[in-house]
Amino acid sequence: MLRTHVALVGAATLSLGLAIAPPAFAEQEVEVARDRRGHVYTVDMDSRQFYTNENGIAQVDFHLSTRGDDYWHPATASCDPYDVKSEYYGWEWDGSKSYPPGTIAGDIARAVCNH
Repeated sequence: MLRTHVALVGAATLSLGLAIAPPAFAEQEVEVARDRRGHVYTVDMDSRQFYTNENGIAQVDFHLSTRGDDYWHPATASCDPYDVKSEYYGWEWDGSKSYPPGTIAGDIARAVCNH
């Protein structure tokens, strides 16, 4: 999903198809974690979809990005144990580990599950 930074000129924005269309952006983009290399992870809180998996664990599908990346990437958070999986970032889980606060996965999962 494209993450658009908006600059409005006049009353409308013209799309590539020359049709007038509103800009697409995340109204609830929240900074949720920062790694040692300075990457800032953000979540589109409007994209969250909560459900319970077949093992009774609360999970959330959502869109994740980093500052400077123009795209949102699908991800899933487990709410207990706290963990995050994302094909784009190469993060997987086995369901047995819960990441504590202060870790990337722990901070992202807690923000998505509890915010």
